[in-house]
Amino acid sequence: MQAVLKKDKQEQEKKLIAVMIAMYRSFKEREMDDDELDELLLYSTKRIESCLYRKNGEKKPFCNVCPVHCYKRDMRERIKKVMRYSGPRLLFKHPFLSLKHLFKTIYSKKHPPQSPKRCILR
Repeated sequence: MQAVLKKDKQEQEKKLIAVMIAMYRSFKEREMDDDELDELLLYSTKRIESCLYRKNGEKKPFCNVCPVHCYKRDMRERIKKVMRYSGPRLLFKHPFLSLKHLFKTIYSKKHPPQSPKRCILR
């Protein structure tokens, strides 16, 4: 049952990223072309799937309050641009998704996660 819940949360995070990138795609004055946005979506999905918190069975925070920066610097800048544009607009296009994300972010900020224990793979 717990594995199903983790998978569901993972799918919700992927959906949120996909929705935000789709909203940014419709922005006329965007700085990224479609290929860069496709690359960003694939990269973000891969990062969500390979999160250190998820691997260790710990409670995963949203990336903006995470103490571990697993995104490469250029990808982090790209996703910030997407989120700066899409974040405020998300409330009007997808209110339920937006409010759910907002409450979880506030909770994560009030209860910051500890750095995950790294697994040593041999």
